[in-house]
Amino acid sequence: MWLSGFVNFLYNVARNVVNACLALTVILVVIDVAWRNIAGGGLQGTVEISEYFLVVIGFFGIFQTHHDNGHITVDLLFERMSRRVKRIVQYVNNLLILTFSLFFMYSGIERFWSAFQAGETNWFGSHVLPVWILRIIVPLGFLFLGIQSLVNISKLNRNNEPVR
Repeated sequence: MWLSGFVNFLYNVARNVVNACLALTVILVVIDVAWRNIAGGGLQGTVEISEYFLVVIGFFGIFQTHHDNGHITVDLLFERMSRRVKRIVQYVNNLLILTFSLFFMYSGIERFWSAFQAGETNWFGSHVLPVWILRIIVPLGFLFLGIQSLVNISKLNRNNEPVR
């Protein structure tokens, strides 16, 4: 199925972006702490950039966790269910995730668009950067999460078995 291949591509892109943000956050924090000890004050903008990276890590991380089936399940209950009941639970779960993803994606797009039109900015130490760049991450993360839910639903329909 082409959608499954597309989701795998998105997963790899999101994973690389998250890994880059994690690495850059670590590097920035180390440089900031070292500079505080050397010069008596931190580098301007490092805290703000790290906060922005955390948004990327969080919203792309939700998609990655769903792709890897990394969410916490209550195995004590889930493993005692029949295959049919497991499929129904997973089907309903993915429908709920898809529904909420669409809702939050729509809200995120509205917020992104209003920030873009207003020219919303934020200070990064001595630099001003637009906020809309960060605000697009929220709807993108929920878009990816919704597409992953669609792929999971199609697997449940095709295989007649729970997705694990």
